[in-house]
Amino acid sequence: MSDKTNGRRDQAEMTASEMSMRKFLKQLGVTAHQELEAAVAKAVAEGKLSPGGSIDITAELTIAELGLSHSVSAQLTAPDGEG
Repeated sequence: MSDKTNGRRDQAEMTASEMSMRKFLKQLGVTAHQELEAAVAKAVAEGKLSPGGSIDITAELTIAELGLSHSVSAQLTAPDGEG
């Protein structure tokens, strides 16, 4: 019987498909976070975005071979200098 903690499956129980998808999503999340953080900091430093100001964002995920197009939109808030 498998041990499921907080709904997560042990890596040993995951299929190659699940692992490759998780790896992609982790890489996407980490790299997107780094790029967003740098871009927002640069915009604030250059006066293009006020500290604490908001900016709209849309991320697009496309898999041409599957005919998949998925977008997620949100509003980001720039750091206000207080952390």
